[in-house]
Amino acid sequence: MDILIVDDSESITLLFNTFLKDEGFEDIHIAKTASQAFQLLGMEDEGAAKQPIDLILMDIQLPNINGIEACRQIKSNTSTQDIPIIVVTATSKVKKLEQAFNAGAIDYIVKPAEKIELLTRVKSALKLKQEMDQRKAREKELLELTVQLQEANQKLHRLSFIDSLTQIANRRYFDHLLAEEWRRSLRIKKPISLIMIDIDYFKKFNDTYGHQRGDYCLSMVAAAFKKSLKRAGDCVARYGGEEFAVILPNTDLDGAVNVADKIEHNSSTVSDQVTVSMGISCATPPFKSGLERLISSADEAMYKAKQEGRDQYKLFNLENK
Repeated sequence: MDILIVDDSESITLLFNTFLKDEGFEDIHIAKTASQAFQLLGMEDEGAAKQPIDLILMDIQLPNINGIEACRQIKSNTSTQDIPIIVVTATSKVKKLEQAFNAGAIDYIVKPAEKIELLTRVKSALKLKQEMDQRKAREKELLELTVQLQEANQKLHRLSFIDSLTQIANRRYFDHLLAEEWRRSLRIKKPISLIMIDIDYFKKFNDTYGHQRGDYCLSMVAAAFKKSLKRAGDCVARYGGEEFAVILPNTDLDGAVNVADKIEHNSSTVSDQVTVSMGISCATPPFKSGLERLISSADEAMYKAKQEGRDQYKLFNLENK
Protein backbone atom coordinates (compact mmCIF):
# COMPACT_ATOMS: atom_id res chain seq x y z
CA MET A 1 0.00 0.00 0.00
CA ASP A 2 1.34 3.46 -0.93
CA ILE A 3 1.26 6.14 1.76
CA LEU A 4 1.95 9.85 1.16
CA ILE A 5 3.20 11.98 4.06
CA VAL A 6 2.69 15.71 3.49
CA ASP A 7 4.59 17.66 6.15
CA ASP A 8 7.32 20.30 6.11
CA SER A 9 8.81 19.05 9.35
CA GLU A 10 11.73 16.69 8.74
CA SER A 11 11.48 15.28 12.25
CA ILE A 12 7.82 14.37 11.80
CA THR A 13 8.34 12.81 8.36
CA LEU A 14 11.32 10.85 9.69
CA LEU A 15 9.33 9.67 12.71
CA PHE A 16 6.29 8.63 10.65
CA ASN A 17 8.48 7.02 8.01
CA THR A 18 10.27 4.96 10.72
CA PHE A 19 7.03 3.88 12.41
CA LEU A 20 5.47 2.81 9.11
CA LYS A 21 8.49 0.95 7.78
CA ASP A 22 8.94 -0.89 11.07
CA GLU A 23 5.39 -2.15 10.58
CA GLY A 24 6.17 -3.36 7.05
CA PHE A 25 4.92 -0.42 4.95
CA GLU A 26 7.63 0.03 2.33
CA ASP A 27 6.05 2.39 -0.23
CA ILE A 28 6.28 5.69 1.61
CA HIS A 29 6.30 8.99 -0.31
CA ILE A 30 7.19 12.42 1.11
CA ALA A 31 5.98 15.90 0.10
CA LYS A 32 6.93 19.04 2.01
CA THR A 33 4.21 21.24 0.53
CA ALA A 34 0.69 20.86 -0.83
CA SER A 35 1.96 21.77 -4.31
CA GLN A 36 4.49 18.94 -4.20
CA ALA A 37 1.69 16.59 -3.14
CA PHE A 38 -0.53 17.80 -6.00
CA GLN A 39 2.30 17.24 -8.45
CA LEU A 40 2.98 13.74 -7.15
CA LEU A 41 -0.75 12.95 -7.37
CA GLY A 42 -0.85 14.25 -10.96
CA MET A 43 -3.38 16.99 -10.14
CA GLU A 44 -1.46 19.91 -11.62
CA ASP A 45 -0.81 18.29 -15.01
CA GLU A 46 -3.45 15.90 -16.38
CA GLY A 47 -0.91 14.38 -18.76
CA ALA A 48 1.64 13.70 -16.05
CA ALA A 49 2.22 10.24 -14.61
CA LYS A 50 0.30 9.74 -11.38
CA GLN A 51 1.68 7.99 -8.32
CA PRO A 52 -0.93 5.56 -7.01
CA ILE A 53 -1.59 6.58 -3.40
CA ASP A 54 -3.76 4.64 -0.96
CA LEU A 55 -3.57 7.00 2.03
CA ILE A 56 -2.46 10.57 2.76
CA LEU A 57 -1.15 11.83 6.12
CA MET A 58 -1.67 15.60 5.79
CA ASP A 59 -0.25 18.20 8.20
CA ILE A 60 -2.71 21.05 8.73
CA GLN A 61 0.01 23.70 9.08
CA LEU A 62 1.71 23.80 5.68
CA PRO A 63 3.38 26.75 3.90
CA ASN A 64 1.39 28.60 1.20
CA ILE A 65 -1.54 26.18 0.91
CA ASN A 66 -2.56 24.85 4.32
CA GLY A 67 -3.55 21.24 4.90
CA ILE A 68 -7.29 21.94 5.10
CA GLU A 69 -7.33 23.69 1.72
CA ALA A 70 -5.09 20.97 0.27
CA CYS A 71 -7.53 18.36 1.55
CA ARG A 72 -10.44 20.23 -0.06
CA GLN A 73 -8.67 20.41 -3.43
CA ILE A 74 -7.73 16.72 -3.37
CA LYS A 75 -11.32 15.75 -2.58
CA SER A 76 -12.70 17.97 -5.37
CA ASN A 77 -10.50 16.26 -7.97
CA THR A 78 -12.18 13.24 -9.57
CA SER A 79 -8.92 11.31 -9.88
CA THR A 80 -7.96 11.71 -6.20
CA GLN A 81 -11.27 12.13 -4.38
CA ASP A 82 -11.37 8.52 -3.17
CA ILE A 83 -8.00 8.67 -1.37
CA PRO A 84 -8.57 8.73 2.41
CA ILE A 85 -6.86 11.59 4.24
CA ILE A 86 -5.78 11.65 7.89
CA VAL A 87 -4.92 15.16 9.06
CA VAL A 88 -2.01 15.68 11.42
CA THR A 89 -2.41 18.57 13.81
CA ALA A 90 -0.68 20.09 16.81
CA THR A 91 -4.03 21.08 18.26
CA SER A 92 -7.22 19.22 19.03
CA LYS A 93 -9.45 22.29 18.87
CA VAL A 94 -12.91 21.28 17.74
CA LYS A 95 -13.28 24.12 15.21
CA LYS A 96 -10.05 23.22 13.42
CA LEU A 97 -10.93 19.55 13.31
CA GLU A 98 -14.43 20.37 12.10
CA GLN A 99 -12.93 22.33 9.21
CA ALA A 100 -10.69 19.38 8.36
CA PHE A 101 -13.59 16.91 8.36
CA ASN A 102 -15.71 19.27 6.27
CA ALA A 103 -12.83 19.41 3.77
CA GLY A 104 -12.91 15.62 3.43
CA ALA A 105 -10.59 14.20 6.08
CA ILE A 106 -11.70 10.91 7.65
CA ASP A 107 -9.56 10.96 10.79
CA TYR A 108 -6.92 12.96 12.67
CA ILE A 109 -3.70 12.46 14.61
CA VAL A 110 -2.45 14.92 17.23
CA LYS A 111 1.28 15.64 17.37
CA PRO A 112 3.43 14.20 18.79
CA ALA A 113 1.87 10.94 17.64
CA GLU A 114 2.39 7.70 19.49
CA LYS A 115 3.42 4.75 17.32
CA ILE A 116 0.46 2.56 18.25
CA GLU A 117 -2.00 5.41 17.64
CA LEU A 118 -0.48 6.20 14.24
CA LEU A 119 -0.44 2.56 13.09
CA THR A 120 -3.97 1.88 14.37
CA ARG A 121 -5.42 4.85 12.51
CA VAL A 122 -3.38 4.10 9.37
CA LYS A 123 -4.48 0.46 9.28
CA SER A 124 -8.11 1.45 9.85
CA ALA A 125 -7.98 3.98 7.00
CA LEU A 126 -6.28 1.51 4.65
CA LYS A 127 -8.86 -1.15 5.46
CA LEU A 128 -11.59 1.34 4.62
CA LYS A 129 -9.82 2.23 1.36
CA GLN A 130 -9.50 -1.46 0.44
CA GLU A 131 -13.21 -2.01 1.10
CA MET A 132 -14.08 1.06 -1.00
CA ASP A 133 -11.89 -0.16 -3.86
CA GLN A 134 -13.50 -3.60 -3.74
CA ARG A 135 -16.97 -2.07 -3.71
CA LYS A 136 -16.15 0.18 -6.66
CA ALA A 137 -14.66 -2.77 -8.54
CA ARG A 138 -17.88 -4.74 -7.96
CA GLU A 139 -19.97 -1.76 -9.03
CA LYS A 140 -17.87 -1.36 -12.18
CA GLU A 141 -18.19 -5.07 -12.95
CA LEU A 142 -21.94 -4.91 -12.35
CA LEU A 143 -22.22 -1.84 -14.59
CA GLU A 144 -20.27 -3.58 -17.36
CA LEU A 145 -22.50 -6.65 -17.04
CA THR A 146 -25.58 -4.43 -17.11
CA VAL A 147 -24.35 -2.70 -20.28
CA GLN A 148 -23.60 -6.08 -21.88
CA LEU A 149 -27.05 -7.33 -20.92
CA GLN A 150 -28.69 -4.20 -22.33
CA GLU A 151 -26.74 -4.58 -25.58
CA ALA A 152 -27.72 -8.26 -25.77
CA ASN A 153 -31.36 -7.40 -25.14
CA GLN A 154 -31.26 -4.69 -27.79
CA LYS A 155 -29.72 -7.14 -30.24
CA LEU A 156 -32.37 -9.74 -29.44
CA HIS A 157 -35.04 -7.07 -29.85
CA ARG A 158 -33.66 -6.11 -33.26
CA LEU A 159 -33.37 -9.75 -34.25
CA SER A 160 -36.99 -10.34 -33.24
CA PHE A 161 -37.98 -7.86 -35.97
CA ILE A 162 -35.66 -9.26 -38.68
CA ASP A 163 -36.40 -12.13 -41.04
CA SER A 164 -33.45 -14.49 -40.61
CA LEU A 165 -33.39 -15.61 -44.25
CA THR A 166 -33.76 -12.34 -46.14
CA GLN A 167 -32.40 -9.95 -43.48
CA ILE A 168 -35.26 -7.52 -44.00
CA ALA A 169 -38.13 -6.76 -41.62
CA ASN A 170 -40.33 -9.71 -40.67
CA ARG A 171 -44.11 -10.00 -40.37
CA ARG A 172 -44.04 -9.01 -36.72
CA TYR A 173 -42.28 -5.76 -37.46
CA PHE A 174 -44.54 -5.14 -40.46
CA ASP A 175 -47.66 -5.36 -38.27
CA HIS A 176 -46.10 -3.09 -35.64
CA LEU A 177 -44.84 -0.48 -38.10
CA LEU A 178 -47.97 -0.38 -40.25
CA ALA A 179 -50.17 0.24 -37.20
CA GLU A 180 -47.77 2.94 -36.02
CA GLU A 181 -47.65 4.66 -39.42
CA TRP A 182 -51.41 4.41 -39.70
CA ARG A 183 -51.81 6.29 -36.43
CA ARG A 184 -49.28 8.88 -37.58
CA SER A 185 -51.14 9.35 -40.87
CA LEU A 186 -54.30 9.81 -38.86
CA ARG A 187 -52.66 12.59 -36.83
CA ILE A 188 -51.11 14.47 -39.74
CA LYS A 189 -53.91 13.74 -42.25
CA LYS A 190 -51.48 12.47 -44.88
CA PRO A 191 -51.91 9.43 -47.18
CA ILE A 192 -50.25 6.09 -46.62
CA SER A 193 -49.65 3.51 -49.33
CA LEU A 194 -49.07 -0.22 -49.19
CA ILE A 195 -47.64 -2.55 -51.82
CA MET A 196 -48.24 -6.29 -51.50
CA ILE A 197 -45.87 -8.43 -53.59
CA ASP A 198 -45.86 -12.10 -54.50
CA ILE A 199 -43.19 -13.96 -56.48
CA ASP A 200 -44.80 -15.58 -59.52
CA TYR A 201 -44.77 -19.39 -59.75
CA PHE A 202 -42.48 -19.70 -56.74
CA LYS A 203 -43.68 -23.20 -55.88
CA LYS A 204 -42.67 -24.36 -59.37
CA PHE A 205 -39.31 -22.64 -58.85
CA ASN A 206 -38.76 -24.64 -55.65
CA ASP A 207 -39.92 -27.87 -57.30
CA THR A 208 -37.54 -27.33 -60.19
CA TYR A 209 -34.42 -26.00 -58.48
CA GLY A 210 -34.83 -27.10 -54.86
CA HIS A 211 -35.42 -25.22 -51.61
CA GLN A 212 -31.81 -24.08 -51.22
CA ARG A 213 -32.02 -22.24 -54.54
CA GLY A 214 -35.46 -21.02 -53.51
CA ASP A 215 -34.02 -19.46 -50.36
CA TYR A 216 -31.33 -17.78 -52.43
CA CYS A 217 -34.00 -16.46 -54.76
CA LEU A 218 -35.96 -14.98 -51.82
CA SER A 219 -32.83 -13.27 -50.50
CA MET A 220 -32.04 -11.75 -53.91
CA VAL A 221 -35.60 -10.52 -54.41
CA ALA A 222 -35.64 -9.00 -50.90
CA ALA A 223 -32.34 -7.22 -51.64
CA ALA A 224 -33.78 -5.82 -54.87
CA PHE A 225 -36.84 -4.48 -53.06
CA LYS A 226 -34.73 -2.91 -50.33
CA LYS A 227 -32.46 -1.26 -52.89
CA SER A 228 -35.47 0.29 -54.61
CA LEU A 229 -36.54 2.23 -51.51
CA LYS A 230 -34.90 5.63 -51.16
CA ARG A 231 -36.53 7.22 -48.10
CA ALA A 232 -35.59 6.31 -44.54
CA GLY A 233 -39.23 5.93 -43.51
CA ASP A 234 -40.09 3.40 -46.24
CA CYS A 235 -39.96 -0.24 -45.24
CA VAL A 236 -39.98 -3.58 -47.04
CA ALA A 237 -40.89 -6.67 -45.05
CA ARG A 238 -41.23 -10.36 -45.67
CA TYR A 239 -44.95 -10.90 -45.22
CA GLY A 240 -44.80 -14.68 -45.36
CA GLY A 241 -43.43 -17.38 -47.66
CA GLU A 242 -42.77 -15.75 -51.01
CA GLU A 243 -44.87 -12.67 -50.18
CA PHE A 244 -43.42 -9.26 -49.39
CA ALA A 245 -44.94 -5.93 -48.39
CA VAL A 246 -43.77 -2.34 -48.73
CA ILE A 247 -45.01 0.41 -46.38
CA LEU A 248 -44.83 3.91 -47.83
CA PRO A 249 -45.74 6.57 -45.24
CA ASN A 250 -46.90 9.99 -46.43
CA THR A 251 -47.17 8.64 -49.98
CA ASP A 252 -50.10 8.97 -52.35
CA LEU A 253 -51.04 6.55 -55.10
CA ASP A 254 -48.82 8.20 -57.73
CA GLY A 255 -45.85 7.99 -55.35
CA ALA A 256 -46.55 4.33 -54.67
CA VAL A 257 -46.76 3.59 -58.40
CA ASN A 258 -43.43 5.36 -58.86
CA VAL A 259 -41.85 3.07 -56.27
CA ALA A 260 -43.44 0.00 -57.83
CA ASP A 261 -42.03 0.96 -61.22
CA LYS A 262 -38.53 1.02 -59.73
CA ILE A 263 -38.79 -2.41 -58.14
CA GLU A 264 -36.90 -4.86 -60.29
CA HIS A 265 -39.12 -7.57 -61.72
CA ASN A 266 -36.25 -9.74 -62.87
CA SER A 267 -33.87 -10.60 -60.06
CA SER A 268 -31.42 -12.85 -61.80
CA THR A 269 -30.96 -16.20 -60.03
CA VAL A 270 -30.55 -19.73 -61.30
CA SER A 271 -33.52 -19.30 -63.61
CA ASP A 272 -33.66 -17.02 -66.63
CA GLN A 273 -36.09 -14.66 -64.98
CA VAL A 274 -38.01 -14.23 -61.74
CA THR A 275 -41.08 -12.01 -61.85
CA VAL A 276 -43.45 -10.63 -59.23
CA SER A 277 -47.06 -9.52 -59.08
CA MET A 278 -47.91 -6.44 -57.02
CA GLY A 279 -51.01 -4.85 -55.59
CA ILE A 280 -51.03 -1.21 -54.50
CA SER A 281 -53.52 0.45 -52.18
CA CYS A 282 -53.59 3.97 -50.80
CA ALA A 283 -55.71 5.81 -48.24
CA THR A 284 -55.74 8.89 -46.05
CA PRO A 285 -57.09 8.05 -42.61
CA PRO A 286 -59.68 8.22 -41.30
CA PHE A 287 -61.96 6.36 -43.59
CA LYS A 288 -64.70 4.04 -42.45
CA SER A 289 -63.14 0.75 -43.57
CA GLY A 290 -59.97 1.15 -41.44
CA LEU A 291 -56.44 -0.25 -41.60
CA GLU A 292 -57.58 -3.81 -42.30
CA ARG A 293 -59.14 -2.62 -45.53
CA LEU A 294 -55.86 -1.04 -46.63
CA ILE A 295 -54.20 -4.46 -46.33
CA SER A 296 -57.02 -6.46 -47.89
CA SER A 297 -57.37 -4.05 -50.82
CA ALA A 298 -53.64 -4.34 -51.59
CA ASP A 299 -54.06 -8.12 -51.44
CA GLU A 300 -57.03 -7.95 -53.80
CA ALA A 301 -55.08 -5.83 -56.25
CA MET A 302 -52.13 -8.24 -56.09
CA TYR A 303 -54.32 -11.27 -56.84
CA LYS A 304 -55.92 -9.36 -59.69
CA ALA A 305 -52.43 -8.79 -61.11
CA LYS A 306 -51.77 -12.53 -60.89
CA GLN A 307 -55.11 -13.41 -62.49
CA GLU A 308 -54.47 -11.04 -65.37
CA GLY A 309 -51.11 -12.46 -66.36
CA ARG A 310 -48.63 -11.76 -63.52
CA ASP A 311 -45.42 -9.71 -63.85
CA GLN A 312 -47.37 -6.47 -63.27
CA TYR A 313 -49.05 -4.32 -60.64
CA LYS A 314 -52.66 -3.34 -60.07
CA LEU A 315 -54.08 -0.39 -58.14
CA PHE A 316 -56.78 -0.11 -55.51
CA ASN A 317 -57.47 3.48 -54.53
CA LEU A 318 -59.41 3.63 -51.27
CA GLU A 319 -59.56 7.40 -51.52
CA ASN A 320 -62.49 6.99 -53.92
CA LYS A 321 -64.32 4.39 -51.80
